[in-house]
Amino acid sequence: MKARYFIAVSLVLAFTGLISVNAQQTAEQLYQSGLYKEEIEGELDAAIKIYETIINEYPGNRPVGAKTYLHIGLCYEKLGLNEAQKAYRKVVEGYPEQKKEVAMARENLNRLLASVDVPRKPTFRKIRIPTELSWSVRLSPDGKNLALVSDKKLWAMPLEGNLGPGFSGPPVQINTEGTEVDGYGLSWSNDGKWIAFNEFPTTADTLPDCATYVVSYKGGNPRKIIENFGGARWRYFNISLSPDGKQLAFTSVEDKKQHIYTVPVEGGNPKQLTSMEAREPVFSPDGAKVAYIAGKNIGKSEDDLGLWVMPVKGGTPQLVVEAAKAYNPVWSADGSMIAYLDRTQVRQIFIVRIDKTGQAVGNPISINTPEGTSGVYLLAGWTPENKIGTLLLMEAADAIYTLPVKGGQAAMILYNTEGAQPTQPRWSRDGKHILYTTPPEGEHSLGIEHISASGRSIGWRILASVPASGGNGKPLPGDKEGKDIRLFNYQGGNRVSPDGKMIIAGAWTPEDVSSEYFYPKARLWKLAIDGSESTQITKEQGPFLDSSPCWSPDGTKIAFVRIQLINGNTDEMGDNDIYVVDSSGGEPEVLVSGDGKGIFSLVWSPDGEMLAYFTNEKEPPFATYLNVTNIKNRESRIVSEVPNAGLSYELAWSPDSKKVAFNDSDNNIIKVVSISDGGFNEVKTGLADVFMYHFDWSPDGERFVFSGWKGGVNEFWFLEHFLPEEK
Repeated sequence: MKARYFIAVSLVLAFTGLISVNAQQTAEQLYQSGLYKEEIEGELDAAIKIYETIINEYPGNRPVGAKTYLHIGLCYEKLGLNEAQKAYRKVVEGYPEQKKEVAMARENLNRLLASVDVPRKPTFRKIRIPTELSWSVRLSPDGKNLALVSDKKLWAMPLEGNLGPGFSGPPVQINTEGTEVDGYGLSWSNDGKWIAFNEFPTTADTLPDCATYVVSYKGGNPRKIIENFGGARWRYFNISLSPDGKQLAFTSVEDKKQHIYTVPVEGGNPKQLTSMEAREPVFSPDGAKVAYIAGKNIGKSEDDLGLWVMPVKGGTPQLVVEAAKAYNPVWSADGSMIAYLDRTQVRQIFIVRIDKTGQAVGNPISINTPEGTSGVYLLAGWTPENKIGTLLLMEAADAIYTLPVKGGQAAMILYNTEGAQPTQPRWSRDGKHILYTTPPEGEHSLGIEHISASGRSIGWRILASVPASGGNGKPLPGDKEGKDIRLFNYQGGNRVSPDGKMIIAGAWTPEDVSSEYFYPKARLWKLAIDGSESTQITKEQGPFLDSSPCWSPDGTKIAFVRIQLINGNTDEMGDNDIYVVDSSGGEPEVLVSGDGKGIFSLVWSPDGEMLAYFTNEKEPPFATYLNVTNIKNRESRIVSEVPNAGLSYELAWSPDSKKVAFNDSDNNIIKVVSISDGGFNEVKTGLADVFMYHFDWSPDGERFVFSGWKGGVNEFWFLEHFLPEEK
């Protein structure tokens, strides 16, 4: 019995093997007949039919299948049909183990994509939204709603209302049960039922702990998913819900290094996804992969290593694009493409096609934003209809204005649409000119294109001048000896000396840059307005930054703020103290200890008796105050609280030393404060939609001068018709 069973089994196995051999021969024979039709007889349609028969009848024969799809692509390419790309992708994505055929298919595919005129006719369509848009908005997966934040509340804005296409509908508030929502970091689940968001921080400047929640689109009690350390650059750390809404990808900083993690929404321990430093994770539509930006510099772009993709379950990361300053990746709805932005190309949107392994197929294409826009701020999502939601920044204009102290009509004396913000305007002593700082010719609008020794960009400026009555600004002469002295954008002081010939500035040279610190070790420089002299005043060694200098009325002393730098490439600052030094140089003397507070916008009263300055608390409630210190007895007192005062606020004294004024940028007014009792008057500028920054009072006491920025509002647009046309 056993013998007969053994013989029967042997016959079955032998017969099965014979069938396998015959199937192999038949598939190969069909493939050879297809080759004959394709290459000898030139009958491409007949060859394609033979190849398709092989695919249908012998799906398990992978070596022949890879060769067959490759030659289907070659036939379609000879026929001039776009189906060639699809056949080559079948090889690349479906037969990764057939390395020879995959290499040939990838080469052909790259060649085809490089020759396609992409995009054909891309168009931008504006959606009129009456609500002021926050800096982070996200499209729902179906492309019908926009999640946004207003007044720390979460809203869903229908992108088509009763007025028809191009007009948004009534916004609907999503109930978060009182949890305040931050404007940065929003993500939808693929079914549109859940939205992840970051809780509004306790202070707008730093966020030690970044709490992320998920809430139902219908509203309700939000569930806290994770509380992690975001660091000083937490706003670059976008979050991403997996398509099924069960996982959250996020960035956290540990030991001054940033990595991407995933964590179950229902709770559990975070899992580190990337071994390299990275941020901005985005789940692919199928949830199998995550795209991200690799970089070392805790959320800044100077040390970035490009756009990468890796499997969620772990594996080898694939470099997609080597763009050093890529950011904001967004997947297409079918997962075959990724759109991203590049900080060096602010008016372009980039799109790259990828295969199933995450490798790029062809070179990225770029699409320019419409005229009248200064750039694209973010990509909000990619709809199933292949429309990319974009937040475009409309073209802005910077200007310098003067205004009578009694109020009235402001006069524009300098206008610039190139983004070269004129900062820190200062009256000349005769009142005929306004000195200000501007980027060197050819530099970025914010002057941040100098690459430091640590590989990061640092802001810097030069001096310029414009007639107080208005006209064209022009740079002032540089140092005649060629010293490379670089001014700061903010809190550089740049105060004019009593004799009108010099300015005193917090400045730096390339030699002051160290890879150990985020900022250069700035010192005080005395600069002749005509370029004839440049003298370094403070020369002490140490990790500190000298800022906000001002002259005594007789010109013999200089007061300034010394800020301790923190080692470790963080933009956080250490202790702040006020020092006084002889204007000819020497050993500085501490006048006021900051006691852990931030100090900025230091100014010396015309009578020489007082210093006025702002302080901000570094602990809750983070209050900001206007202070004065008596020079002789060193007694300090608070004059008044100044909510929300920041580095764009500057102080200036009245000629009689009884009042001090500053630009209230948040309320677009100038406040004139009595030193004796803290009472104040408001001077309205009469300017609509102008953000004021930096300020000075004329020597004769008759006029104010301030910088202003108009425009630059965010608008939501759809990018459409950008994919290549079928041949």
